[in-house]
Amino acid sequence: MIYAFIVALLTGSLYAASALLVAPTRAPIVAGIAVVATFLSIYLPRKFFHYHLEDIAPTVLQRLMQRAAIGSAFVLALPVFALAIIGGWSNPELLGELYMYALIGVFLFQGIGEVITNHVLYLQRTHQYNSNQLFAMLSGIALLIFVLILYFLAFDLAQPPNLRKYVRDLLAITLVLVGYGRAVFLMAHH
Repeated sequence: MIYAFIVALLTGSLYAASALLVAPTRAPIVAGIAVVATFLSIYLPRKFFHYHLEDIAPTVLQRLMQRAAIGSAFVLALPVFALAIIGGWSNPELLGELYMYALIGVFLFQGIGEVITNHVLYLQRTHQYNSNQLFAMLSGIALLIFVLILYFLAFDLAQPPNLRKYVRDLLAITLVLVGYGRAVFLMAHH
């Protein structure tokens, strides 16, 4: 629950930083909605789709995918609500930022954080996994995240200094590292 709350606060801060670009007076509203929606996207699906170690692997994976589908619905609804509240439908910078936040939420927190991490934990606890494959997958994802962070930072560093963009970048990098770090920690310390 603490993890979901930290992720929700970081996501809310990201949405607030982006909302400040278009509608500064509505940024707290957008941040509040982002905090609630993100928290629910991580916490709520676990209440509906349970699994046990006695279940077979396909059943566990199906329930984890159901969790991710519900969580992803919250994540994908969030930018739509944010745009409805602050406007900015024609602002390409805002659209790009909200798109990136949705990708982070769906792929990192729902895909890796919920599906892959929990399925690996299940496989580890039931002695059905190969640690070499797990290491290769985690190394590949870490490299991809590192390259993407450097790639997107290069765009912002090539422009004149802008405090809002630096804050946004730092929040996004922190959010990604928290999500990926938790996934790696859980998989490594089963």
